[in-house]
Amino acid sequence: MRDTLDPAAIGRRLRRLRVERGLSQTALASPHYSAAYVSHLEHGRRSPSDTALNRFADRLGVASDYLVTGRDPDLELKLQLACDRAIARIHLGELQSAGHDLQTTGRAAKKEGLPRVQAIAEEGLATIAQKEARYDDALAHLAAATELLAGAAAETFTPIVTARARCFFSMNQLSLAIHVLEKHLVELNDPGPPDPTALLQTYSAMIGPYFEAGLRDQAAVVAEKAHSLETRVQDPEHLACLHINRAQILLEKGHTTEALLSLAKAEDLYRRIGWRDSVSKAAIARASAAVGLGDLETGETQARAALAELDHMPNTLERARVLNLLARICRLRKDPRAALTYLEQTGELLGTERSLEQAWRLRETGLSHLDLGELEGAEEGFRAALEIYKEAETPSQVATTAAYLGDVLNKLGRHEESADVYRAGLAQVEDLAV
Repeated sequence: MRDTLDPAAIGRRLRRLRVERGLSQTALASPHYSAAYVSHLEHGRRSPSDTALNRFADRLGVASDYLVTGRDPDLELKLQLACDRAIARIHLGELQSAGHDLQTTGRAAKKEGLPRVQAIAEEGLATIAQKEARYDDALAHLAAATELLAGAAAETFTPIVTARARCFFSMNQLSLAIHVLEKHLVELNDPGPPDPTALLQTYSAMIGPYFEAGLRDQAAVVAEKAHSLETRVQDPEHLACLHINRAQILLEKGHTTEALLSLAKAEDLYRRIGWRDSVSKAAIARASAAVGLGDLETGETQARAALAELDHMPNTLERARVLNLLARICRLRKDPRAALTYLEQTGELLGTERSLEQAWRLRETGLSHLDLGELEGAEEGFRAALEIYKEAETPSQVATTAAYLGDVLNKLGRHEESADVYRAGLAQVEDLAV
């Protein structure tokens, strides 16, 4: 540090503080130094010793680091708290104001040479971009955060890695999502026993991509590994995320009661921390579970409650999920026309995006047309959904959608084409069984 001291800058700060406090040079110097020594320092003619710095700083009521750098010793903490407040507002739906504050705080952190705070601001901006379905922008912010934290411990990167995986998942790149999470898991375990919070967060993030990719056994394994860490983790956000993702596995295994308890626990945790967007996410999961169990009334009530929350939360994908779910409820109630109305709204939200929500919308569209006896419309919906499911490499969804398409082609009298589609779907089922 001695080689980097700027005597002139230190002198200016020393004089300003002395004058502000109404001290003479003699008063500041006494009893260990002379007024002449203080004068030399204030004019930048000498560099103070560490002992002198500490004594003068103590007398002036500041940290010695402030005399050297001019930086408020609490500045890093203040800027981090500003980031935390802005990020909390993201979860209340205040994306524009939160984004403005994160950009402002990030610039201040850059000016003051505080890369860790800069990285937090970049992560917050990535969260906003992801909620607005601007995935390329989100990934760019996450790349910037990664660069700023270069050389940090592996667990420091866990929020960034899991956020990247969520982007890839939303972009239909399940293999890439799985790759980055598996790679990070190796890095976490490399130096020794990993941090339990980072480990739980990573395991939890792996459940969805594994499940949708048809790797159900792997999804179940990481779900239980994450659950085994629950008592060692205090962060309510990560615990809530665990319970939402694990419920998917529990429902598939028929553990209905435990799954519903997990979803209720997730919603309660999100309410405790005041994250309205995540409360809606938990409500959507509970609604979906209820519909899957045949309780359409409860499913609709919870879906509409989630939709009301989302009126204050700009989140394209979550709104699309609710509308798709309401469409499914209408179809199951033998009202395919009402279902198609909801699906048209989903289509307007998603545009040309080729996400799993889009594939869900297209398949529901096909099923609704099928219920109406409109076979050409059903074929169109199933074919479009099938293309997206193939791109995402989701064998179970490919197999299910291929079966629907094969049935439609058979009804249209295109039996040879139908047989080809059935065989392709059966191959996917066989691949899953391997």
